[in-house]
Amino acid sequence: MSNDKNLIEKVMEKSPYKFINQEFIQKLSVLIKSDIEEEKIKIIRANLRKISTSALPIKFYKKFEKLEFSEEILKLHRSTRERLPVYQELIDKIKEFNAQKILDLGCGFNLLALYYFKFIPKYYTGYDLDNAVVQFVSRFASEKKINAKLECKDILKTEFEPADICLCLKVFDAIEDIERDITKKILEKLKAKCKIIIASFSNISLGGRGKLKERIWFEKILNQLELRWHKEALGNETFYFIKI
Repeated sequence: MSNDKNLIEKVMEKSPYKFINQEFIQKLSVLIKSDIEEEKIKIIRANLRKISTSALPIKFYKKFEKLEFSEEILKLHRSTRERLPVYQELIDKIKEFNAQKILDLGCGFNLLALYYFKFIPKYYTGYDLDNAVVQFVSRFASEKKINAKLECKDILKTEFEPADICLCLKVFDAIEDIERDITKKILEKLKAKCKIIIASFSNISLGGRGKLKERIWFEKILNQLELRWHKEALGNETFYFIKI
């Protein structure tokens, strides 16, 4: 156990990794098969960049506690910035479902985007592995008097509250690479809690150099779970609109 603790401490020695949920880092350390500590740390950090930390510049982590809010902030977060041209269309679709309660897995800056696009749900619950993001968005919700709860948790170990819509935007690719069949487990949990799931996948690679293949594996899971769904391309993402 002490070796695991030392490994986690070393992973978290510097920003942005020191803000990541410790239990998730520990889970990665178990899943990664390597006896060489330095190599293991390198692989864990690479996975964390893929899942979370590469979305924001290092400067965010240095000043997030005092950073002032504005629409320009939306451009700091890579996924939010890329999604700016389609947020309004996405929000219009959310409104069609008359969603009052929103659950957001891997939430990032989505709540800020909803606010600046003039849509404030009656209740919002967001989960993210990055505690700096959680603290920043929580401060925003408090300042704007939005009824929201944000937590830094591993979503597989979380008991979700009932919601009208669950957002899973660019979540499943990265976590499926780390733990096989985790997507199916999460969808099974959501079936009992949500009326609608909106999931998205990037159509371009992380470096922006190539186009990614369709997620046939994801569609197979949806069919196995007997979920009704359709997909639409919006901007650089493919969105799946899933009815429970």
